Amino acid sequence: MKIKRISEITAVLLFIAFLLLLVFSHRQDLFTDTTMNAFNTGWTYSYQDQEGDTVLPASLDVPKDTEVVFANTIPDEVGDNYALVFRTRMQNVKVYIEDRLIYQYPDQDLIGREIPSAWNFVRLSESDAGQRIRICISSPYTRFSGGISGVQYGEYNNLVTGIISAQIKILRMSILIAFLGMAVVLLSIVSRRYNIFTWHRNLGMLLIVIAVWLCGEAGMPSGKVGLEAWHYFALISLLFCPVFLNAYLYARWKDDHGKITGILFYVSLIAAVGCLASEVLGGPDLIEMIPLMHVMIGISLIYALLLYILAARKKQGDFIRSELVCILIIFLAGLVEIMRFYRTDKMVGNFLRIAILLYALNLFRISASMLYRKVKESRELENRLRRSRAELMASQIRPHFIYNTLNSIRTLIRLDPKAAQQAVYDFSIYLRSNLENMGERDLIPFADELRHIRAYLDIEKIRFEERLNVVMDIQASMFLVPPLSIQPLVENAVKHGICTRMSGGTVTIRSYEETDMYVVEVEDDGAGFDVSGLDLGDDTDSAAPSSGNAPDGHIGLKNIRFRVQEITGGTLKIESHPGKGTKVTVSFVKTEVNTEK
Repeated sequence: MKIKRISEITAVLLFIAFLLLLVFSHRQDLFTDTTMNAFNTGWTYSYQDQEGDTVLPASLDVPKDTEVVFANTIPDEVGDNYALVFRTRMQNVKVYIEDRLIYQYPDQDLIGREIPSAWNFVRLSESDAGQRIRICISSPYTRFSGGISGVQYGEYNNLVTGIISAQIKILRMSILIAFLGMAVVLLSIVSRRYNIFTWHRNLGMLLIVIAVWLCGEAGMPSGKVGLEAWHYFALISLLFCPVFLNAYLYARWKDDHGKITGILFYVSLIAAVGCLASEVLGGPDLIEMIPLMHVMIGISLIYALLLYILAARKKQGDFIRSELVCILIIFLAGLVEIMRFYRTDKMVGNFLRIAILLYALNLFRISASMLYRKVKESRELENRLRRSRAELMASQIRPHFIYNTLNSIRTLIRLDPKAAQQAVYDFSIYLRSNLENMGERDLIPFADELRHIRAYLDIEKIRFEERLNVVMDIQASMFLVPPLSIQPLVENAVKHGICTRMSGGTVTIRSYEETDMYVVEVEDDGAGFDVSGLDLGDDTDSAAPSSGNAPDGHIGLKNIRFRVQEITGGTLKIESHPGKGTKVTVSFVKTEVNTEK
């Protein structure tokens, strides 16, 4: 293995290892050495005509818009700059000490109609120790009514630092998924020339959308990002996850399952836009639409799992099995998270985050591997094209042809000086075309190739005179072809098709335009050959049979077909019958050519 390849693989592995270390490594707490104190026992609750004792966290079966009061006595060790903290989900909050209101959330107008989930930091003073505290909560949603997290107390700064320290681990994992998604998108943009990331880009965008949703669900305090931003990040991203998932599935399996996937994409898009319209126009809001979001995600994820299973059975792709395993893990983790949500209303847990992170890492591995493989194949292809070009160049430098041409010109100088002058001109055009084709141009105008062909045929007519007839039917000439892609075919027609017969024959050259192709035909009515034994595989090193219009060991049809296919995406087709002649048809994908000299 080459040193460069080893270094590249090592760099990729180190990058992945560093990302994993960033997520899972332990960090020193440089801000506080004080632990937060639990304050979860001794609470009572009351709402309507119900009351009782409870231990926090609690989740009571309470109708929406019903205020629940949790009451307790503040511990005696509370001092100045102390606070207590608890988390509420989509709830209004008021905190009283005795009859004095000391905290309210929200305390100002919010963006939108929903009440974002929040960490409630309630400042206390030393005089509050031993006083009666009441936490009053209510929610406009039945699902979130009557629920409250555990309560902790301690110095205010320590509480803030402790909560951030706990939630940043979750946020960091979500950010890593976003980085991996952006890396895949970046790879797809940088590598457009290789045409290998037609669906990776869609999947990278999906990972970014999922990461935004997970960041919104990370439960971070709103010190840097506003509560409404976290809230709508999560909801809108969740809303559009099925859209991006189906867009990815459509891009990847368009040919096999495009119709069904397209329908599912538009259904999910209409559902997402409809939910946003309902939010804006005063209908059911996004929180009330969460079950619909979950249904769309579930349908799309099950459909994706089925497509992966079908693709794995058909072995569509080198990495499909590892992708299937990751998708199955995501599906199972998502199922667990959905059950937890509808049973306990808890936020997205780490099961789903880890599953998605594993998939993102695997996708990055696949993308990097495919890019590396494609770059390697591209280099090998360039080398093959270079060798193919060199072989064609060498095939044009034939001492016998040069000797015969010069001998013919010498004879013409005595018999017909004017014809000799034209022959010298044709021979110079022929040699000049050969020398120009030794340059680095991959494509030349067909008009230049045609000039080379005419010069060659004029030279051959000096030798074969009436035995060689030429018919030109050129209806299109301003398109691009690889150098020496047609002239060798004409040469084969003359050398192996016409001149093997005493009576000679006719070589016909046609060019015309089709809807998406330019077509060139080289046809002779010479000896012909049996095409059943002709191998036109990609192996350019082997020669084609030397019969009829088949080329000799220097000018191989495989060589020409390989260059036409790889450089222009065109095709080469041969029809031949012994004793009747040969027809070679070369099709070139339409490409604009600059006619200015």
